[in-house]
Amino acid sequence: MSKIAIAVAAAMAGLVSTGAMAQAYVSGGAGFGHANFDCSGATTCDNNDTAFKFVGGYGFGNGLAAEVGYIAFGKATASDATVSAEVKATAVTVGVAYQVAFGKDWGANFRLGIASMKTAVSGTVVGLGSASDSETNTTPYVGAGVTYAVSKAVKFGLGADFSRAEYAGEKADVRALTFNVRFDF
Repeated sequence: MSKIAIAVAAAMAGLVSTGAMAQAYVSGGAGFGHANFDCSGATTCDNNDTAFKFVGGYGFGNGLAAEVGYIAFGKATASDATVSAEVKATAVTVGVAYQVAFGKDWGANFRLGIASMKTAVSGTVVGLGSASDSETNTTPYVGAGVTYAVSKAVKFGLGADFSRAEYAGEKADVRALTFNVRFDF
């Protein structure tokens, strides 16, 4: 009987301490995206665009958090006299984050997870028309960032997220460097 009481008490203490320190949060950000697609043969090539990121997470109180998110890594465009092409990379993410405090207001975070990466390709050939297609693959993603707390519930941050887009066997590294605002509940 005493073993059961000790186990129940330990479980309750764990739940109470975890619940007291647990915290839900959301964040959103915008910044610079880069897709390292091969543009060889094109007269113009732009692999840089605007990136967007939205994350919802739940911190367990020990620096560890579970997160789901959406990252738009931007698009890459290439063209010559007769052909133009555009490639967009977006991902739905699921992963874990580890957050470390560097004093009262500053912190860092590290992310690791799985991304459902959608690579959308569209192109136009002068005189023939246009076409589009997409491919979705599962790939890992990693990220890191720094934060500054302006209040107990609001943090500003800079983050970098990295993954890989793939279409028809061709792979390209993608990254998003974003300025983020986080709201803790």
